[in-house]
Amino acid sequence: MPKEGKNITENVNTPPGTATHVGDKKMENAKLTYTKYNKEKIDRKNIKDIDEFINDQETDKVKWLNITGLQNTELIENLCQALDIHPLVIEDIVNTGQAAKYEDYEQYLFLNTKSIVFNKEDELDTEQISFLLFKDQLISFQESESSIFSPLNKRLAEGTYIRKNKADDLLYGLLDTVVDHYFIVMEKIGDEIDLVEDELLSDPNKDVLHKIYTLKRELIFIQNTLWPMRNVLNTLSRNESDLIDERTNRYFQDVYDHAIQMIDLTETYRDISSGMLDTYLSSISNKTNDVMKILTIYSTIFIPLSFLAGVYGMNFKYFPELNWKYSYPVFWLVSIFITIMMIRFFKKKDWL
Repeated sequence: MPKEGKNITENVNTPPGTATHVGDKKMENAKLTYTKYNKEKIDRKNIKDIDEFINDQETDKVKWLNITGLQNTELIENLCQALDIHPLVIEDIVNTGQAAKYEDYEQYLFLNTKSIVFNKEDELDTEQISFLLFKDQLISFQESESSIFSPLNKRLAEGTYIRKNKADDLLYGLLDTVVDHYFIVMEKIGDEIDLVEDELLSDPNKDVLHKIYTLKRELIFIQNTLWPMRNVLNTLSRNESDLIDERTNRYFQDVYDHAIQMIDLTETYRDISSGMLDTYLSSISNKTNDVMKILTIYSTIFIPLSFLAGVYGMNFKYFPELNWKYSYPVFWLVSIFITIMMIRFFKKKDWL
């Protein structure tokens, strides 16, 4: 099941601004990928020292440093301190239990977002992706190595419009990639709902009930992740910061619209899963009613037979029929006749 809190007690009672990694340790060593580009050229490489990024004096290119792995808090702290980043921002970067948020520090913008992924056990989980946007450079922080930014890297290599613009367009492209990844997750959830619906109609059982509850929890988990993202994107699309061009705001509005679409789809799927739960309960109730109906019919058939058996089982001394040699066969004929007539009556009423 999805984890709604990741070791959140690790950061309890520590001073504000303490850079303590909170969450699963997904990578032993941080990976630094440095990308520089303009409309004519792009250069991407892995670097070992943050000084190569900090001391780069080129001004005609957009610079993007992607840090994968948040366990090395010393490296992240040194980088942020060199760029005069607020200590509370550093704390939010390494605290993976943090909700999505947006903060404007005039010289830079900080965004904390969540990517929804399926882990190795094929269960829903989140990965935190944080961004620091400056005038001509962007720094992103990922929990673990993934292919979520591969489509954007491909577009950069092909020289699309992002190469012709500033770092705010790169931020738009990265956020758009994160939100688009929600569509992949929701498509898989939709396929799972279709399968559970088929199982529910063919054979409602406890396994189906477990799957329905799992779906409901997953959808609640997704919705709780999407709402803070919606607020971040809404604020970003109306932002008046000098670091974001007015033209780019329209693109952020488009990403915001995609997030709203995901929230609507999540609510639709939640309604469907609630309907499936009602259908399951109705099916179980119908099964119980069918069993009770059969038991009632059999009981009703045996009531007159039990009455006859009870009458002739009484210990009275004088029973005229007992001295008649045909009394036993007649008793069975009467019992069989009553049974047949009652069965015919039940079938006529469509109770059988």
